[in-house]
Amino acid sequence: MRSRVVVFLLILLLSSTAVLAQRGRGRFQDRDVIPEGSRVQYRTFRSQVLDRDLGYALWLPPSYETGGGDYPVLYFLHGANENERRWSTRGFTDLALDRMVADGEIGEFIVAIPFGANSFYTNSAAGENWEDMVVDEFIPMIESEYRADGTRQGRAISGISMGGYGALKIAMRRPDLFGAVSAHSAMLIDDLDAVSVNPRAEQLFAALFETIFGLSEGMERWTANDPLQLAARAPAVETLRIYFDCGTEDEYGFHDGARRLHEILDARGVAHEFHLHPGEHGWDYARRHTPASLRFHWDAFAVE
Repeated sequence: MRSRVVVFLLILLLSSTAVLAQRGRGRFQDRDVIPEGSRVQYRTFRSQVLDRDLGYALWLPPSYETGGGDYPVLYFLHGANENERRWSTRGFTDLALDRMVADGEIGEFIVAIPFGANSFYTNSAAGENWEDMVVDEFIPMIESEYRADGTRQGRAISGISMGGYGALKIAMRRPDLFGAVSAHSAMLIDDLDAVSVNPRAEQLFAALFETIFGLSEGMERWTANDPLQLAARAPAVETLRIYFDCGTEDEYGFHDGARRLHEILDARGVAHEFHLHPGEHGWDYARRHTPASLRFHWDAFAVE
């Protein structure tokens, strides 16, 4: 089992890197044009946990500068080989939010997006604690420097691909912090036996995933972070409002993992919203379905 997990993850990163290179998206570089009319702000903060400055993106609602009071916050986690800008430059999600707010389809909330490297938002075996950065530094920083609600109901988390994995696992590990979680095309692995393997991938990327999960020492770190296993056993998961979707032609097979997550939550009696839609992996798919998750989060924020 452990060797199949290692090889699958290595192939995933190899495939993602090749696809992104072909599309002209260099590793963690911003080669996409910020869309006209975007109000997203790009800033940095100092992470003491990681001992470096990290970028983050911030979308403040239209009334933020002129209004008073606090706003709910949606924390969004980007995918592998991406950065905090992709939510706007690839997803155009800020423009969708502007339109939905202007049309009265949803109310106003803040969106905050930290840079997460290729960390899987995990406290790594090598000691780089990316989950702690999100939970213990980034969220408190946003809620101290901006007019954020700061309550569990006013705090939600979302993500795409690797970020969907991160959002689901962080919310399931810390349901005391979040009222709702959503994910598009989350990296969820169901049937490892069905995955074709390439031994060359292990030579290229074994060090990276050994650094994150320490798989040569055992499956403990993988198990502790796997959303499928957390969904089956983590306490208080039933208190979360949960939404996730995936494309039926997802080239990494994550639709099988999404279906498995649905089955696990169903068996446990945990209410959730789950969809499989036509489409492949990536922002072309996510752009079509992000409005649904934004409506989901507004409904969760608005619950009395």
